[in-house]
Amino acid sequence: MQENDPLNTKKHWFALYTNPRAEKSLSRLFKKYKIDHYLPLIKERKKWSDRFKIIETPRLKSYIFVNIIFWKDKVTVLQLPGAHHFVFAKGVPAILEDEEMEKLKDLVENYGAQTEVMKNEALQPGKIVKITEGPFTGRQMEIIKRKNEVTLILRFPSIDQAIIAEMNIDKISWEETEN
Repeated sequence: MQENDPLNTKKHWFALYTNPRAEKSLSRLFKKYKIDHYLPLIKERKKWSDRFKIIETPRLKSYIFVNIIFWKDKVTVLQLPGAHHFVFAKGVPAILEDEEMEKLKDLVENYGAQTEVMKNEALQPGKIVKITEGPFTGRQMEIIKRKNEVTLILRFPSIDQAIIAEMNIDKISWEETEN
């Protein structure tokens, strides 16, 4: 382990895989121990035998995102009940960029129940564009354009998941970028 290793010196966002249905209890423990984290929750209407109830459920099942200095805080995080393992890519912990996390927060907060989680392979590649009007103004997003709808795609290759949100084409405009 080197002194100038970015995993040793700076906070980064990491995907933490949790035990099944342990996301919310783990989030409470992170709050208790003052560990910076993000659990994308959406409100869903569920039917009980005698009534309907609105509950918050995780948008990405069995995943919670933590913002830590990896080599310093990983043991603390993994010792909490409900934490299973960090997601690794090519032998190193998968780092999620701050911009990706901001896009995820915006997507879940603004479109919550309208979003859908899919496997990366199930989605065809879209165009990378810069949003000029509407939600996510000024950000680069991947889109797939159909007749009257635009599908915004936020991919997380490290966990092989993508979150999509469909919106009316009138509510958004963009300019194409050169890649």
